[in-house]
Amino acid sequence: MNKRTLFIAIVAATGMARAAEDNTELSRQATDPTASLMALNFQGIYVGDFYGAGIPGQPDDRFTFQFRPVIPFTFLGHPNILRATVPYQLDGRGDEGCGPISLFDLVVFNEKWGRWGIGPVMSFDTTGDALDEFVIGPAIGGVWQVNKKFSAGLFTQNVFWRNTAVTQIQPVIAYQLGDGWSLSAGDLQFTYDWETSRWLNLPIGFQLGKVVKLGGLPTRFAINPQYNLKNDRGLDEWSLTFTFTALFPTF
Repeated sequence: MNKRTLFIAIVAATGMARAAEDNTELSRQATDPTASLMALNFQGIYVGDFYGAGIPGQPDDRFTFQFRPVIPFTFLGHPNILRATVPYQLDGRGDEGCGPISLFDLVVFNEKWGRWGIGPVMSFDTTGDALDEFVIGPAIGGVWQVNKKFSAGLFTQNVFWRNTAVTQIQPVIAYQLGDGWSLSAGDLQFTYDWETSRWLNLPIGFQLGKVVKLGGLPTRFAINPQYNLKNDRGLDEWSLTFTFTALFPTF
């Protein structure tokens, strides 16, 4: 091997190593709800079955498309994370069309151990079926960066109004497998309704994701199966979420 060939091989290996490192860092940020990473999430959510007997004239499954943009910005010297969730039911049990739209703004504080954030969360009903057309409350959470590969934390959203009092608790657990691969808890939302004094969702599941570049654009693909341990008539029993994310890093 001559010197030129050796130099080209070293440059190529260095470039591959740098790309793998960048993919791992993007994967770490993508699995952290407090990270200032601009992302456009496109999700297909398939609910495969519901608890209880079937409803006459209604199917036993449901498919929803969901758009979830994440936009970081700085205000008064603090990083903020603005996230919107816009669901649209395409088929299955229930009414087709746009569902309740949620929005939150998280003010993020960086610490030596990781990050934590607090801010308002709100939801606007578009169906006419909700008890309240508008609900609002606090969102708070934190993520501890145990090391470069493992992070853990907790995130909660709470909304209230005249007839609504709901708390969602999301565990944040993510392990970076290398080269953009990650294994995490995914979007597990433990949901409690204070008005009816019952759990609506007690999920178990995981998310497997991979960061790759498509035409130079960093993107992430993920799959997230979930099973609801709360056996109540009409509640989702199991679901499968497919996510495609366009990432816009600052580094």
